[in-house]
Amino acid sequence: MNADGVQTLVLGAGWRGLLGALRSRRERPEASLAVLEAAPHPGGSIRTLRTNGFVCELGPFAFPRAEIEPALALLQRAPPLVDALPGAAVGMLFTGDALAPIAVDPAPVSFRTGAEEFVQACRRELGDALRLGRAATAIRPDRDGWSVDLGGEVPSTLRTQRLLVALPIATAAHLLAPLDPALAASAERLQKSERAFAFFGGHAGDAPELRGHGILPAEGLETPLAEAIFCTQVFAGRALPGRFLVRCELGGPTAGDDASLLAVAEAELRRWTGLRCALPFQKLHRFLVEEQDAARVECRVRLAGLAARAPGLTML
Repeated sequence: MNADGVQTLVLGAGWRGLLGALRSRRERPEASLAVLEAAPHPGGSIRTLRTNGFVCELGPFAFPRAEIEPALALLQRAPPLVDALPGAAVGMLFTGDALAPIAVDPAPVSFRTGAEEFVQACRRELGDALRLGRAATAIRPDRDGWSVDLGGEVPSTLRTQRLLVALPIATAAHLLAPLDPALAASAERLQKSERAFAFFGGHAGDAPELRGHGILPAEGLETPLAEAIFCTQVFAGRALPGRFLVRCELGGPTAGDDASLLAVAEAELRRWTGLRCALPFQKLHRFLVEEQDAARVECRVRLAGLAARAPGLTML
């Protein structure tokens, strides 16, 4: 098994990993750096899909300015932010039989081509330090820091003085379980829930009902939707001219085929908005979210305690 070494190694290139890598490069520009990501693309859940002239956000729809501006400050060449359209300052609350206006605060911001533009800027800045498609299979301390075994067609070991772990909590717990056997048992109790985004698009002139930022359901309302965002009413350029795009989040169980889930989301969107026009563009994106339960809290506490005891290890 080949061996290599860097002074700082970041595991995971999602939001936390990218920021950790940029901060490390800013604070220690002379130190060698590597960022490992098991997926073929960085960014984690921050993904922007462009299809049929529509710009579909498969993760965060936008960013709070207070969160993204410090991240942009870590980049030497940061992409410019774009503000939400003026009409997006107001959304609606669906009570079950009526819509009530609500303020959108804070106002979201994004980028001209979508949220993933930030990820691509990070990718350009990190350059060869970002290594995609490489998953860690084992982590162990050694006399000079840490050794990380990597899978793939040519397994290898990467040694580092500083190890920054920005992996999903279950993955981190399993990798670090040899240092705290209770971690593995905690990780086995972690739960994930299925979710889905349903995207609908059509001709803007046929949809006068879509105004403002979008719609949230009133607390306690029985509905399969967690929210509906009128994407083209929030940011310019989210569809070809004369088209509209809506993203609905299905907040409950997502059993069934894509067509069935799209039909459920469409029916509820029409109930919320009174929308009557045809929806020729329809797309479903499924994803998982980690449950915020006691097992997750236990894992986080154990991982934080392990990092406090282990020199050179940081949990991001």
